[in-house]
Amino acid sequence: MCFCCARLISGSSRNWSYKVSRRCQTKLRLTKKMARHIALLICSLLAMAGCDPIDVDCTRRQDFNIVKDCCVYPTFRFDQFKSQCGKYMPVGAPRISPCLYECIFNKTNTVVDGAIHPDNARLMLEKLFGNQDFEEAYFNGLMGCSDSVQEMISNRRSRPQRKTEQCSPFSLFYGICAQRYVFNHCPSSSWSGTESCEMARLQNMNCSKPSRGSSHRL
Repeated sequence: MCFCCARLISGSSRNWSYKVSRRCQTKLRLTKKMARHIALLICSLLAMAGCDPIDVDCTRRQDFNIVKDCCVYPTFRFDQFKSQCGKYMPVGAPRISPCLYECIFNKTNTVVDGAIHPDNARLMLEKLFGNQDFEEAYFNGLMGCSDSVQEMISNRRSRPQRKTEQCSPFSLFYGICAQRYVFNHCPSSSWSGTESCEMARLQNMNCSKPSRGSSHRL
């Protein structure tokens, strides 16, 4: 654009042509500087994308007594399923068990042909929580837990079951996996954001499970 302007007025006053040329030169210098800055920025972003995840101490132990309060979870409204699964709910707070989870998942048809049924899962979560932010987080967790659940089943230690607990851990494993996902993606309004909590979340998202050192972890 500057080159064209300079040529169009080349027959005019030399001073005016000179001023236009100087102005063009200044603009060109600024353009070159901006281009260099943009190039440096792009290179920096590419370097960050290609480097390792945020430096996280994967050997640092997670203290369960601290991380359990990092995300303020909504109350599980198991009473919504009492008429169908009440026999698996002791008096008082219901005991989390494979049988309780299996009953709830079965009664709501959350699992169909060995996979999570999206529509039925949403209905089950709406009934269980009544909290839209957490419903979405748990739903995303459930939908992405298939591989993790299969891994948990493969690594499960066989142990004798009491006659009253002849239930599959399949549904409970989905619940455990979804809970871990929700911890890592806890809604900001329910996340404490302390240093210990942020470190625990970074460990969960960047470290392999065996490297976290403590059995008291999510």
